[in-house]
Amino acid sequence: MSSIRNITASTAVPDDLAKRLGPSGVNEILLTLWQGYHDLIADTNITISETAKEDDITLEWYGKISQRWANENRATTLRINNIGPVHQYPDPTLKKGRGYKPTIDFCFRDWDTSNSYFGAECKNLYNHKKDKIKRYVDTGVKNYTSGRYGSQSSESSIIGYVLSGKIPEIVMELITEIATVVPISNLSRELRFKEPQYASQHKRSTDESEITLHHLFFDFTH
Repeated sequence: MSSIRNITASTAVPDDLAKRLGPSGVNEILLTLWQGYHDLIADTNITISETAKEDDITLEWYGKISQRWANENRATTLRINNIGPVHQYPDPTLKKGRGYKPTIDFCFRDWDTSNSYFGAECKNLYNHKKDKIKRYVDTGVKNYTSGRYGSQSSESSIIGYVLSGKIPEIVMELITEIATVVPISNLSRELRFKEPQYASQHKRSTDESEITLHHLFFDFTH
């Protein structure tokens, strides 16, 4: 990916993309994530097994989202022209020295601001695999609460690829593990969609801002 430097927008815009989008815009993003999932499982040419790799699922899902975004001109719906889906976006916010930039799995990037995006970090989840539950929190939830990802956003998302087991049981395990990071509020069901979507609230350690994480659970067990 080429690097573009020293370019600034002619008119200053808020860095927090979630606030720019507002509740209806965030809903539109979340709806697009769900539609991409439904398009993915409806594609008979793609098989996602219990042994599927996280990155491979994300790549296929990204392809479906990109198709919808372009074909339905979603940027116009959001009234933000320079926004679109990006796969494997390197976030430079907490880059250390000459090391690699932390890379979020997927996001909707606003190219009119310096580093504004709505993130989607993706994690595989399985029945009775405590290490994956812990990883979901340690490299998912904590990456947002530490400011490693989405340091300029008040809302972000984590996508759980459920490859075995039942979602309610996995959610109960996650509630116990998320409690170890002392959330403002733990996982609770979001009723804006019929799909298994939850939310949790946290305080970001870098600036003490309150953030909301939307947890979407994609069922690949059928």
